[in-house]
Amino acid sequence: MDSASEKISCSPLRLGDVGALVGWARTPDELLQWAGSRFIFPLDERQLIKYAATAGERRHLICAVDRDTDTVLGHAELEILPEHDLGRIDRVAVAPEMRGQGIADKLLDWLIALAFDHLALHRLELVVVSLNAPALRCYR
Repeated sequence: MDSASEKISCSPLRLGDVGALVGWARTPDELLQWAGSRFIFPLDERQLIKYAATAGERRHLICAVDRDTDTVLGHAELEILPEHDLGRIDRVAVAPEMRGQGIADKLLDWLIALAFDHLALHRLELVVVSLNAPALRCYR
């Protein structure tokens, strides 16, 4: 593990974090690839505050945060479907200036550990738009 990734921690999405996410989807297509129909372009804090309020037992919203600066570097969601012992990883996003630096990998590692080690789920799904080439490269 390099020193950059050692400076990254995982934390729940906080209301104060939502402002960092606003500019990550720079076009309607980018927003659609990241969030499906959940949000309307342009993304704003009002939509993200409403989204953050959905966090709970069945929806875990996490962020990758730089420990030194408290800067949000990435975000991902784990939705729990307990009736199926299933978790669904969705809405993985990384700050544009941090893409290609392993942030999404760390987010996925944390969500996988949460799903299997802490929540004792039996299966995970990964939701990704088929046209989202950068995400598909990451997940392969």
